[in-house]
Amino acid sequence: MDQQAKKHLQEEFDASLEEKDQLISVLHTQVALLKQRVGKGPAVTEVSEPSLSNDPTTQALVQEGDAENNSNNGDTAKQLEELQVRVKRQENLLQRCKETIRSHKERAAQLSNEKEALQNQLDDRFQELEKIKELHTSEKTKLINQLRDAKNLVEQLEQDKGMVIAETKRQMHETLEMKEEEVSQLRNRVKQLTRQCDQLQELKEKSEKAGKENVLVCQLNTS
Repeated sequence: MDQQAKKHLQEEFDASLEEKDQLISVLHTQVALLKQRVGKGPAVTEVSEPSLSNDPTTQALVQEGDAENNSNNGDTAKQLEELQVRVKRQENLLQRCKETIRSHKERAAQLSNEKEALQNQLDDRFQELEKIKELHTSEKTKLINQLRDAKNLVEQLEQDKGMVIAETKRQMHETLEMKEEEVSQLRNRVKQLTRQCDQLQELKEKSEKAGKENVLVCQLNTS
């Protein structure tokens, strides 16, 4: 917005300078005509340069001079005095225009310096913005990398967790199978021991019965 405003102001100033230059050219022409009219009398009625003769102010001045020259009722000395006053007024106007142009040039130089200073400030701000942008880009890239690493770590932990769970289940299954095998073996051992006990009990009963029979036989033999 500042650059556009400065550019617009510069364009307006250039147009104003061009207008002032044209006005100065016209005033120079008018002054030259008036001086020529004062020096040569009423014989000058035309302007040699087409660009100046086409100017409305110059044409009016020429027409006014022609009207005055064609009038025989005026006093020549009075006309000369009026022309000198008019020349003096035009010279004063020309001087004011020169001062205005000089003031405008000084203002233009000041605006140019301000524009340069603003441009430097804008360049500095742009460089700062680029640095901030690069810093944010670097931080963003760093954060993205950290998030990607964290995601990979989570996925790895999930895989490890699944493997640990699977391994634990496998070990528990093997342990259960081993315990079941041990229980089965213990049961068979108990059955064997039970059969052995039964056999021993049966042998014991047979031994006791045989002992009793022997005792009876001995008693019978002694009697």
